Amino acid sequence: MDLDGEALPASLIRDLLTDELDQRGLRISGARITGQLDLSDVVVSRPVALVDCTTDEPVLLDRARLTSLDLSGLVAPAVSAPWLKLDHYLLLQRARLDGGAADWALDLGEASIGGHVSLSRSHLKSEREYAVHGVKLRTGSHLYLSEVQAVGTIRLDGARLGGNLHCGGAHLRSPGDSALLGVDLQVDDTVHLGGGFRASTGSDRYAAVRIRGARIGGQLVLRGGECAGAVALDVKQVKVGMEVLLPPDCVDGRVELDGLTYAGVPRDATADEWLDLLATRTPVYASQPYAQLASAHQAAGNERDVRRIRVAQQRDLLRRGRLSGWGRTWHRITGATVGYGYRPAVALLWLLGTLAVGAVLVAGVAGPAGLVRSCSSVDQVGHALNTVMPLAKPDGVRCQVATTSGLGRAVVISTWVLQVLAWAFATLFVAGFTGLVRKTS
Repeated sequence: MDLDGEALPASLIRDLLTDELDQRGLRISGARITGQLDLSDVVVSRPVALVDCTTDEPVLLDRARLTSLDLSGLVAPAVSAPWLKLDHYLLLQRARLDGGAADWALDLGEASIGGHVSLSRSHLKSEREYAVHGVKLRTGSHLYLSEVQAVGTIRLDGARLGGNLHCGGAHLRSPGDSALLGVDLQVDDTVHLGGGFRASTGSDRYAAVRIRGARIGGQLVLRGGECAGAVALDVKQVKVGMEVLLPPDCVDGRVELDGLTYAGVPRDATADEWLDLLATRTPVYASQPYAQLASAHQAAGNERDVRRIRVAQQRDLLRRGRLSGWGRTWHRITGATVGYGYRPAVALLWLLGTLAVGAVLVAGVAGPAGLVRSCSSVDQVGHALNTVMPLAKPDGVRCQVATTSGLGRAVVISTWVLQVLAWAFATLFVAGFTGLVRKTS
């Protein structure tokens, strides 16, 4: 029934639904509904379609039970549908819901939809709190928020979606809370937050996109999207069954990544870009994001990247972690000498440098000063190496530095110091090679 803008009493629609309906259900388009359309507690085993209709009062669907519902093109202050039950789909495409000072524009709290829900290209606004209140919403298939324009929070805490969450092209803005909020959200397939997706918040406390504790069966995709705020993205304790597609330029603000797990190497960002993200864009040091990244690269066979990630983790721990004074000192020493245990060859270079300094002291300082007698230059170098080398023992004493002068005594004392350093570097090399100084905290 196409009314082309003609007035239709809301009470008549309810009467039509409660009377015996045609097997094809009820379909009305273009109606100007007068009065409040109250379909609360209505039970109808037929599809209902009210397409391109307008009303000045909120539409009430509390606890209604229908086969399917099509409210595409609806212009109304709000739609209240908590505990709504549909066997198939809910369509609310191209709708304009201006909740004004109400708590929400669309309430789907604890609603149960057997198929998919589509809010594509709708304009939803609530000046107080929620553009969409979908706490514990259940769907058998996808939730489409494609190209939605929303002012206020889209809240999906505890929702269970049987397919994808599509947010491509959506522009979400919340002045005082998260624009997209889905704590403990469960999505059986992929979460799409790309393709022109924009989310922003004026809050310094809450992230523009906050899906902490979510479970995602497919991918988490932010390619081509943008999250902006003091905290742009909060994915703490999120478990992603497949890859994460997170380009660095998609977040404008801090990111919360502690506890995020995923399969494979993160896409759309190099290892260096991820390391920069972890070191400069996260609020505090956390070991888990580094461990997850290293594990992903190790599984992919990128051993060189694994070492770089581990070294970067220890540098971040030194810079922002909670270390005691001694722990910080030891961290600096192991970092400079063995790369925190992941670059033991550095300690070997320090050892070789120590031997070279010893040779210069004996053959280049003491020898020309006449403090080493009856020795050739080669013997002087050998004497220096035998003195400094911690594991080598001379067969006999062929050279000896005279200690009758201050310079001679200084050279001998210096070789003792170099011997201690050589022992230390040799020990650090062995410890680093065997992994004894590696840190995972």
